[in-house]
Amino acid sequence: MKDSKKYFKDINKLFPVHSYKEKKYLNDLKEQIDEYDDLSYHELEEQFGTPIDIVVAYYETIDTKYILKKIKIKHVISTICILILLFVAATSCYEIYTVNQAKKKFDEMWPIHYEERITEDKEITE
Repeated sequence: MKDSKKYFKDINKLFPVHSYKEKKYLNDLKEQIDEYDDLSYHELEEQFGTPIDIVVAYYETIDTKYILKKIKIKHVISTICILILLFVAATSCYEIYTVNQAKKKFDEMWPIHYEERITEDKEITE
């Protein structure tokens, strides 16, 4: 992996939220980093700053209420997704249990083995 791609990936990972503003900022930053494609990771840090410094500088220019709102929305969405997954898992477990119980009842209805005895009928004479 090229150092410029790794550098951008490290910056991208540090952003807690990826809304429209952050994506636009990251796209502009990626274009600038791509212009210095031949630099090493250390040289990119000297040119632009460390990934943490870039993220901190970006969020210093953004309104705190905006950041908190986006983080809260992300938290709510994550919580809803987790609850949905738990509901699906619980429902699946219940369905598996129900099908298993029905299978047991079905198996108990029919004998596992049976004997058939053939006897000779006596002829009835008149």
